[in-house]
Formats: sequence, structure tokens, C-alpha cells
Amino acid sequence: MLTGLSIKNVAVIDKLTVDFHDGVTVLTGETGAGKSIIIDSINMILGDRANRESVRFGSGEAVVQAVFDAPESIQKLLADNDIDAEDGELIITRRVTADGKSSARVNGMAVTLNVLREISDSLVNIHGQHDNQALLTPSRHMGFLDAYADDAEQLEKYKCLLTEHRGILKKLDSLKMDEREKMQRMDLLEYQINEIKGANLAANEEEELTARRTVLANAEQIKTAIDEAYANLYGGDETQPAYDGVSIAADALSRISGLNPRLNELYEAVNTIMYTMEDAAHEIKEYGDGVEYDERELNETEERLETISRLKRKYGGSVQAVLDYLAKAESELNDIKLSDEKTAELTEKLNETTDRLRAEGKKLTDIRKKAAADLEKRIETSLGELNMEKARFSVSVESADEFYDNGMDKAEFLISANPGEPLKPLVKIASGGELSRVMLAIKSILADTDEVGTLIFDEIDTGVSGRAAVSIAEKLKGIGKNKQVICITHLPQLAAAADNHYLIQKNTDGEMASTTLTELDERGREEELARIIDGREVSDLALKHARQMLSDARG
Repeated sequence: MLTGLSIKNVAVIDKLTVDFHDGVTVLTGETGAGKSIIIDSINMILGDRANRESVRFGSGEAVVQAVFDAPESIQKLLADNDIDAEDGELIITRRVTADGKSSARVNGMAVTLNVLREISDSLVNIHGQHDNQALLTPSRHMGFLDAYADDAEQLEKYKCLLTEHRGILKKLDSLKMDEREKMQRMDLLEYQINEIKGANLAANEEEELTARRTVLANAEQIKTAIDEAYANLYGGDETQPAYDGVSIAADALSRISGLNPRLNELYEAVNTIMYTMEDAAHEIKEYGDGVEYDERELNETEERLETISRLKRKYGGSVQAVLDYLAKAESELNDIKLSDEKTAELTEKLNETTDRLRAEGKKLTDIRKKAAADLEKRIETSLGELNMEKARFSVSVESADEFYDNGMDKAEFLISANPGEPLKPLVKIASGGELSRVMLAIKSILADTDEVGTLIFDEIDTGVSGRAAVSIAEKLKGIGKNKQVICITHLPQLAAAADNHYLIQKNTDGEMASTTLTELDERGREEELARIIDGREVSDLALKHARQMLSDARG
């Protein structure tokens, strides 16, 4: 149940805080007062997309916070996301900054919108002003039927098999080619495989060859520098080797190293330099001995690098990509060579999967048809309670030997609103008021089958008046005995029947508009009802009528 709602800096709402109660709550107010903003704010809490346009002009961020009594049905989901709700209270906070960044928290823990939606699905069900249009779209009727049938587990079995079935069909389709095309493809693959294999590529070969080419191309320069370095370090005919000077210095320090610890440190340092220099000189000479200009080797290296470059251009941007292509080509060639055998194997598997899929689809059909027969009776009963006593309602479930995304069936709602008329699709005959009542009948029935604690109706009474309005009020009052019901309405009959009544008003100080939400006391309810009834200034006659409506609603 939604126990509290706080809205700050959302559109024309500056700051609004309200506590909600059990039973049926109505929100009324003039057109444009901000009722839709409250619904939009609740939708933000439920995980709807939020954008910078939601933020009140001049504000840095918009914040919506809702407090719920957490139902047991989502305790595991909360625990899986490390969200503590031991006290049974659930606080959802949504923030949207002026630059469009959005964040969500549940009991202080940051959550993704997907997690937020999963949690909120068990908390609130909103019927918006345009949801009635779903009844005019037959493809959406199956969703209502599946929700009533509670067939999610069977539907998931069907969908898993359908995915497998379509995967097999895709593989079979890839194997289908005529003999000429098959031979051409095999010839191409064999050529490519032989070309790559013939190159005998190694993973790090290109880097090593590039380094070797650099040495060979600069052999003379390297040799000269090596000889010069060695001569200056260790020995030469025309130069005094640095090693000799360091050796003399080390010998001199060795004679006095025992006189003082510091002198010994200096001796050790110079001695280390001497040995390091000697080792370096030997390594330089050894490296230089291996450097010789070899035109043949340079040409071979260039040719090898060109081969690697050509293969990279043809089969990928790197040696590893070429090797990956080789593995893929070998696999494809093997599949083609074994295509007849694989086709037979896949065809057998397809037939087996088709039989299983058809069996699961049939189970789903049986569940739906049984649920449809029950649902149409309950909807007819509910429509009778909504002042459509003569209406007949049918849930048509037509099956085909075809595998659709959601089963092998198509569902459509049919209605006969008046005696003697045949059943026809809703889209052809239902008026706005009839659609509202059909939707309310469906919602009231589904409310009995799910664990959602709060139902919000945004103008469910569109196109309804008179006795039908009274019947809608009574129906919502009945739902309110087991669920929390919150309604935005313009109907005085519904407002009078509510357990709680809030007034939405938009005020302005001449510069900025601001929306407020106020819980009405008895006098306030009378005046607001009178305003709805009269549509103008509150008159004594309208007040009298309002008092009578409130009295009648209480029984």
C-alpha cells in the first residue's frame, strides 16, 4: 500500500507532501490544476523514463519519494538486491537533475531502473487515461487473458522451445544451397585454407621480423656504433678505454678502503662500476659480432612481412584475426562436406522439437480456453454491476497450427452491448463509456488475482454519467475493501463514494505557478462536490445536493 508521497520541483509542483489511507481515495480539481503531474510523478517512482523537462524551471533537480508497506511477495527480490526492509517499510526515491541525469534508490540502496520496475510491479498498478485504447487493439487482448489465466510458467516453457525451434530452422536454412553453389563455396574455402596454412603463421612472428628487418637495414650504422662503444669502454688502438681508468681508480681506493667505512663504500661503488662496465663491454661486443649486413636475409624478411601483410588485408587486421578466419573457414568447409548428414540430423531434431513445441502450445491453448470461458462469465457479471445488465461478452480464442511469439493462439474480446445484437469486436461497437466499464470490469477481476496492493485509476470514468457513474463508484468501493484504490475523477458520484478526498489546486503569485494537494474535511468535501456538480460558483442548491450525495454514499 502507498502510505506517503513527496514531490519536489516537478513541473509546476514546488513542494507537495501527502499521506494516503486505506480504501478508496479520490483526487479532484480544475482542469490543468496538475493532476497529470501527480500521476507522472508516481510513474517516475515506478521506473518510467524521466527527463530534464520534468524539473521545475529554475531548480537544480526534481525529487519524488514514495513510502510503501512492503508486501511479502517482494521480500526475496529485495534480499537479492541487498535491500533491507525488515520493518516492512519501503521507501523509493527518484531524482532527476536539470541536465537530465536520473538516479533511483530503494531504502537508500542505489538500484537500476530494471530492478526498480521489477519491484514496483508488485506495488502499484496504474490505469492511465489512454489505457482504454488497449481494448481497441486485439493484439493486446491476449495480455489480459494471460494475466487472468496466470499461465506465465507454461508460456515460458513454450517460448524456450520456440527459441530452440527457430534456431534449428536458421541452421537448416544456412545449409540449404544448390550443388553448384556448394561446389563453388567449397573451392573458395579450400583455396583460402591452403593459402593461410601454407603461410605457416606464428602469433608473434610479425613483431620479431619487423625488429630483425630494422637491424638488417641499419647493420652498417649499428656495427660502427658498436665498435666505437666497445673501443671507448674496453679497448682500442687509438683511445684510452674507460675501463682502464676505472680499474686504476678502484685499485687506488682499495689501498685505503680499510681506513674508514666511507672510503670502503666508495671503493665498493667504483669496483661495482668496473665490473658492470666490463660485463657491458662484453655484451656489446657479442651483440656486434652478430650484426652483419646480409642482403639475402633482408630480402627474405621483407618478402615474409609482405606475405603476412597481404593475408592480413584479405582475412583480418592482425595475424590472430587471420588465424581465427582459418578456424572459421575450416569449420564451414566441414559443415558443407557433411551438410547432407547435418541436414538429416537437424531435420530429425526439428521434427522432434516441433512435436514438443506443438504439445506445449496445446497445453497453453487449453489453459487459455478454460480461463477465457471463466473470464467472460465474470466480465458479464461485472458489467451487469456497472449498469450494462444486458451486455454479452465473449473472449474468443482461435488456435492455428502456427507458432506465434506468444503461443499458437490469437485472442479477441467481443461484446454485444444491447439485446438482440450479435457479438462484435469491441473496436466496432463500444462507446467511450462502455470501454471504460469494460476496462474497469477487467481491472477489478485481475485485481483479485494479483498481489499488487495499490490500484490507481486516472479518469476511469471517461464518457460515463448518470446511473453508470453510480455503478462505477460502487464497483471501485468494492475493490477498495481489499485493495487501496486511488482515483483521479471528475464524477461527483465517485467523489462522494470515496473514503478519502483530496483537492488539487494550482495557485500563482503572479510570477510562478504552484500545485498543492489538500486532504478535505467534511465541509471541504461538500464544497468541492458542489463545485463539481454546479461547475461554477458554489450555490446553496449545489451544497444541499452535495450533502445528500455524501449521506447516500455512506448508506
